[in-house]
Amino acid sequence: TVVIILNLNNRTMGIVVDGVSDVIDLSNAQISPVPDLVSGIDTKYLLGLGTADDRMLILVDIEQLMSSKEMALMQEAAEMAA
Repeated sequence: TVVIILNLNNRTMGIVVDGVSDVIDLSNAQISPVPDLVSGIDTKYLLGLGTADDRMLILVDIEQLMSSKEMALMQEAAEMAA
């Protein structure tokens, strides 16, 4: 188990994940938009698709995801801090 520390909307918070395999930097050339052909998946939380070596990476907009009504985590964190 790993805790990833985030700074979202000027708040520091942590999320618990099962594991982290790599931390990498991607150049703009390695990032492409989410294809319009994706069906059955809500893409509003995706930033794009990344490529690193022979791997395809899905880039998630963690700030938008954590702020969403479904997650309600930003609001919960604000209430807990108050």
